[in-house]
Amino acid sequence: MNESFETIDSERLFEASEAVIKALTEVADRLTGRCPRPVDLLGTPDQPACLVPFSRYEVEEATGFLVRMGYLEFRTKTKA
Repeated sequence: MNESFETIDSERLFEASEAVIKALTEVADRLTGRCPRPVDLLGTPDQPACLVPFSRYEVEEATGFLVRMGYLEFRTKTKA
């Protein structure tokens, strides 16, 4: 969790979660379905417009929420 102990209103969390899903749908690879972590899109030329109204913290919290709910799964790199 963020060290400054910020909180996010539940309605804002849901709005950010919807934006994260929409953003990932826009940037997902059409063949593999793979996509970058949403927070990695922030501030890049490829940042979907739907993420603009949200702070980095809100996108991180929304992503974590979606992972906990089972809607997103991120794989970690493993050594071969």
